[in-house]
Amino acid sequence: MQHIFGTDALGRDIFSRIIAAMPIDMAMPAGIVLFSLLIGILLGSIAGYFRGGAAEEVIMRLTDLFLAFPPSIIMALAIAATLGPSIPHAMLSVMIVWWPPYVRLARGSVLEVTAQDFVTASKAMDLSFPYILRHDILPNILPTMIVYATMDFGTALLTISTLGFLGVGIPVGTPELGLMASSLTTTLYTYPWEGLIPAAFIFLIVLGFGLLGEGLRDALDVNLRPHIIRRVPRKADEDRPLVLIKDTGQSN
Repeated sequence: MQHIFGTDALGRDIFSRIIAAMPIDMAMPAGIVLFSLLIGILLGSIAGYFRGGAAEEVIMRLTDLFLAFPPSIIMALAIAATLGPSIPHAMLSVMIVWWPPYVRLARGSVLEVTAQDFVTASKAMDLSFPYILRHDILPNILPTMIVYATMDFGTALLTISTLGFLGVGIPVGTPELGLMASSLTTTLYTYPWEGLIPAAFIFLIVLGFGLLGEGLRDALDVNLRPHIIRRVPRKADEDRPLVLIKDTGQSN
């Protein structure tokens, strides 16, 4: 069988185009989520650690400014239409509006961690913020951030596919699942598989990352596994001698 999924209206093999679209449709959401994750952890950690300061005020007001706009997809459409059709432009248009929820989530997690006694002890020892961030904060907020980023991958893919479906941001002729699914508007009654098969792949990818996020949440849930809350041992703690108390077997 030469064409597993058939061909489109122009005679192109749909299976080959889907294979060619996979690197694009996986790399774009991955880049968007990774960028948002890094920005969210950086800005959220600063805002949460320096609570009540000027840094928190500036970061959170800027975050609120982006969140005050209409839904992110509308703003991304406007930016993509302004920049013109290009894969980097499509990614940039989504990145600009995608990071604010990560900042809020990271800030909330940092506020919870900094209320712990070991962070208070680190502050009392006059340790620097980068040192506390690395040893005390990051090990405890990363599970939450990773779970959210994993589940957000599917949403980012849907947003990119929406841009392609609407013909904004993705150049015509590019093997991209959303752009391929847009053929349903003209070939629904003649070549329905041309758009339904790419749409089915989008659904399966989003479902898969949603289930993966659910699994990671169960595996990293602090309530189910309290040992996840931890701190990275310092060199001084590692070199500290262990004192053993000998049990004499005598009781009063």
